[in-house]
Amino acid sequence: MAIFKGTCTQGILPKEATYFKEEEISEILTIPCEKPDIENILSVIVSPEIEDLRIVETEVGKSNEGQVLTGSKLVIELRLKEKITYVADEPTQSVHAAHYENLKSFFVIVPNEIDGHNVCDLLRANRISVNSYVESVHTRKLDCRNIFKCILLFIDVKFC
Repeated sequence: MAIFKGTCTQGILPKEATYFKEEEISEILTIPCEKPDIENILSVIVSPEIEDLRIVETEVGKSNEGQVLTGSKLVIELRLKEKITYVADEPTQSVHAAHYENLKSFFVIVPNEIDGHNVCDLLRANRISVNSYVESVHTRKLDCRNIFKCILLFIDVKFC
């Protein structure tokens, strides 16, 4: 089975990150029925786009995993747009692309206040910047219609 790998398609990761989340997304994608079968995968493009941000109140303390809970989390709604280009398993070996879109939710624990400003006020004033990076992409053809895909995302939150 052919394996396609890619790394950091959106440039260089930030050198310093105080508030961030690393997340792995694994799933099986099925080629749409109107598209021909797969012979091999040529490329995978993943474009994350921020759809929405909101602050939710949480418990204060320590989680079972040892993470310090501040009482606030930034919930990030991220739309993943994906394009898989492949060679068709047919005599002409034509090139086709399958497009997928998913909406995913992530959270980053943030402090209640930054430099004396309430984090909710900072969100309302558009003083929270969120950047998402694709650290790596791994795909593997499972059969002529299905692809296993694993994306590693890095989500960086900054306060301005």
